[in-house]
Amino acid sequence: MLDVIIWLVVAVVAIIIDVVTSSFIFMWFSIGALAAIILSFFGVSMAWQFIVFLITGIILIAIGYPWAKKKFKVEKNHTLTMEQTYIGRVMKANEEIVEKAKIKVDGIYWTAYNKGNKINKDDQFVITGIEGNKLIVELKEK
Repeated sequence: MLDVIIWLVVAVVAIIIDVVTSSFIFMWFSIGALAAIILSFFGVSMAWQFIVFLITGIILIAIGYPWAKKKFKVEKNHTLTMEQTYIGRVMKANEEIVEKAKIKVDGIYWTAYNKGNKINKDDQFVITGIEGNKLIVELKEK
């Protein structure tokens, strides 16, 4: 009977830790504790209960953790960086942009790489992405 109480305490503590941390890791050990409780009803020694607890918990973490993270992933309100707000912005070229040029966005000079057709002076272009500290631009389709 002492075995059952120990495993119940382990299961409850694991669930409490998981609820507090929202990590989806410790709940799998709760299921391992339930497997150990079932073994204790059949009179299996505490050493084997512990081994089954560990093996069950580790296998369930390997399988269940990735599944639970994907299934219950919560989208956070992600604040965009200044550079990320530039993506999609349409601008007018002050100079010809063949492959690489300096452009000014909101008062800040950026190195821009042209991934599309040549951009002539006064053509409109779109900022399509960021690679490191460089902006990726393409000629805006008319």
